[in-house]
Amino acid sequence: MPLTLLSIVLLAASALAVFFAVYSLIPSDEPALSSYSGMGLEGVEADHVSPVVSALRPVFTLLTPTVRWINAERYRAWIERKLVTAGMAGALTTDEFFGYKLIMSVAFWGLFIGLFAQVVVGWDPSIAATIVVLIIGSFFPDAWLTGQVQERQNKILKALPYVMDLLTLSVEAGLDFVSGIHKVCEKSISGPLVDELSFFLGELQVGATRQQALRNLALRVDMKEMRSFSAMLIQADVLGASVGPILRAQSDLMRTARFQRAEREGAYAAQKILFPLIFCIMPAVFIVIFGPIALNFLYGDQTIGI
Repeated sequence: MPLTLLSIVLLAASALAVFFAVYSLIPSDEPALSSYSGMGLEGVEADHVSPVVSALRPVFTLLTPTVRWINAERYRAWIERKLVTAGMAGALTTDEFFGYKLIMSVAFWGLFIGLFAQVVVGWDPSIAATIVVLIIGSFFPDAWLTGQVQERQNKILKALPYVMDLLTLSVEAGLDFVSGIHKVCEKSISGPLVDELSFFLGELQVGATRQQALRNLALRVDMKEMRSFSAMLIQADVLGASVGPILRAQSDLMRTARFQRAEREGAYAAQKILFPLIFCIMPAVFIVIFGPIALNFLYGDQTIGI
């Protein structure tokens, strides 16, 4: 069958959809400079972003005039907040993210409606089905961004007890709180939590108060553990209390919560294994055990012994 212009467009859109869906999940080795302009925070380095963001950002930039008219302030604020929490505030702007959504809508349309439905199956979809596929494609970047946020928060949550222990030891050894954080940033392995603490120190150096820097830290990370940590330190700063006992109590609390999460995940794993056990393993066991018995019962002496 000769390739028409529509077939070429559908194939190109399908290839674009596969490219975005696969390579957007692969982390990059190149950090991008982040600018927290919407929150008054400039200069922090973003975490590793996917190659699709860094390589195809010019494409998103070309599409920004077509999506700039979208006046969804609350949704734009949500996107900007997620980009900050994911560590990609400088890697992608809100308008470029809308361009990403537009590209994915067209790509999903070409993949599912154009290629799969019309070319492979031979089904002419209705307008409602086309609209549904376009909406699903537009929400793929939202799901991808939420996944990036959760991945970064999991890294911070995993490193938090260790960093808290180092900070507690530093403060109890005689250093003040700021010097303790500086020592932790020097001795700890680079990661999202160390980057956030380094930016916290940078805010203090440019003149921000400790309370405001702690509030910005909790706002950027957007985790209840970090909000609790910042609230306790702010309260200790207001009351003039010693930071050492508070850090020790917070460190013990976070370590206990970590063990509890591990036990909870282990209990969930025992429940999740029931599905493959019942539907995959047990039928094979029944076939091996009761198969020869059933054959012997049906065919008698003609059955070949196993």
